[in-house]
Amino acid sequence: MTRIAGKAVYTIIAVTLLASLLLTPGSRSTAHGQIALPPIQDPLRRPIDRGLDRVDRTGTRIQRRVDEAEDEVEETTDEVADEVAVDTEQASGTVVDEATVQGVAGTAVNAADATVSAAQGVAGHVENLLRPFALDIDPSGWPIETNVVVMLLNEQELAAIMRTGVNVLSRREMPALGLTLLTARDASRPATAMRDELRQAHPGVAVDFNHVYRFASDLKPEAQSAADDALPDAVPASTDGTSLRVGMIDSAVKSDHPALRDSLIVSRDFAAHEGERPLGHGTAVASLIARSAAHEAEVYAASVFFQTPGFAPGATTESLVAALDWLAAQQVDAVNMSLAGPANTLLEKTLAGMTATGPTVVAAVGNNGPSGEPLYPAAYEGIIGVTAVDRKQKIFPYANRGDHVDFAALGVDLKVADSGGSWRVESGTSMASPHVTVVVARALHSGDLAREGLMEALTAHAEDLGKKGFDRIFGYGLIAEAPVLLSRH
Repeated sequence: MTRIAGKAVYTIIAVTLLASLLLTPGSRSTAHGQIALPPIQDPLRRPIDRGLDRVDRTGTRIQRRVDEAEDEVEETTDEVADEVAVDTEQASGTVVDEATVQGVAGTAVNAADATVSAAQGVAGHVENLLRPFALDIDPSGWPIETNVVVMLLNEQELAAIMRTGVNVLSRREMPALGLTLLTARDASRPATAMRDELRQAHPGVAVDFNHVYRFASDLKPEAQSAADDALPDAVPASTDGTSLRVGMIDSAVKSDHPALRDSLIVSRDFAAHEGERPLGHGTAVASLIARSAAHEAEVYAASVFFQTPGFAPGATTESLVAALDWLAAQQVDAVNMSLAGPANTLLEKTLAGMTATGPTVVAAVGNNGPSGEPLYPAAYEGIIGVTAVDRKQKIFPYANRGDHVDFAALGVDLKVADSGGSWRVESGTSMASPHVTVVVARALHSGDLAREGLMEALTAHAEDLGKKGFDRIFGYGLIAEAPVLLSRH
């Protein structure tokens, strides 16, 4: 019994000692004092440690490569954004050069799509690439671009709008106006909802539809026999040795037409959409300006019209605003707008800012007939609205009437330059306003007439037609031969 108990005690001591050795690989305290024990060697520990070391080193290398890649992406972003910004600024308002720059910018975007997209999100930079046009109708029945709104903003307003994450289609700086023209689209919502929401959230911002405007003329078949004298008399040439600078916003111009070979035509394209650039209407208007100015005017022609299959030529608010800013920067004496359409907040704001200190704008009142509603820009305050009469001083039957009609001019059965290089006959208020534009340009160009006295001087020299004094058909009367405008300082 004693031997059994002793063995049990030894067994317990042995098990205890063994357990202590297995549980803790190091020095242990026992009843006999401190003893040195070798550490337990785990056969898996060393391979795991080596593996972890390799993982750490690999992770460091990966992180270094990621950091280098991010630096390269950031550098590429800055370079691409800067290059495209410079190219776009240089190409702003150019005709052929703009298309070239757009192609280069598009190539840069395709080559580094993610990079440039990130840059656009930060800087709000857009390439102004030409886009397809989709037609919609606004609540008043006017044609607009589908799912698109346009905005005119100062720096603070632009920053606020960009923070909302709008999908920007186009961004144009308006240096003459000191504003930015922004075009945005939301494919998931109609333009009306976009416009109303932006107006409510940003009440100080000019936001509206991208309306479509049409020519204000009535094209007739070819007529080689039209008389040369079926044109307004030329405005006397300048005596100060300098040329008039007349602006026009219309279709593209065939500048090599014989009717324009003695005139300097400076053209720029501002249409934002794909499609053909019609030449007929703009060429006709340019020929009338050249004729009235005795071929002594520099004509700055802003092309804004485009045409896609199945649709009549049109120009959008976006292109009109951009064209007006360019013409203001060219310091033209007057601007002719032989086009008409609906009221638009951006167009009104642009014209108000431009005419306050810049060129006077003359516009055709439109051809919607005696009961037609007022058309714009002619119906805006400060714009000279012109109607058309024939050589017997009878009103053009389709001319609009109203309080916004200021003057009349010859505009029926006029021989005008044709885009094919020949001539044709055309009628409409579009054909009447160019002559008045030249008269206005001449009056202001000399510097003898203050802007504030322009309307008074024109009225004093207009030939009264219809009812005595102002009337809603002829306005203040006919501007026929160039009047000798008196100084009104």
